[in-house]
Amino acid sequence: MWKPAQPIVLAGLALTDQEAWWYEFKDAFHELFPGELDEEWLDGLTTTLYQVHMDRDPRDAAAVAYATLNYEVPGNRPDEPSTPAPRRPGRP
Repeated sequence: MWKPAQPIVLAGLALTDQEAWWYEFKDAFHELFPGELDEEWLDGLTTTLYQVHMDRDPRDAAAVAYATLNYEVPGNRPDEPSTPAPRRPGRP
């Protein structure tokens, strides 16, 4: 499980490792996203990603989530040529 290098203290209380992960993930996501975020949506995303990324640095997980959510499929814009998605070997 990921642990912060230094305890994160808010209002005089040290956060648990899980709380610290959530805090760091959400903080990083806010830094990456230039607009306003729906906090309820971000709470859901954080909860979901924590289950599979609790061993990773939360800031790295936020960067991957941000890149994934902002990915645009080539060819979806009129000025880009369409490119088929890569196929896994052995799959039609």
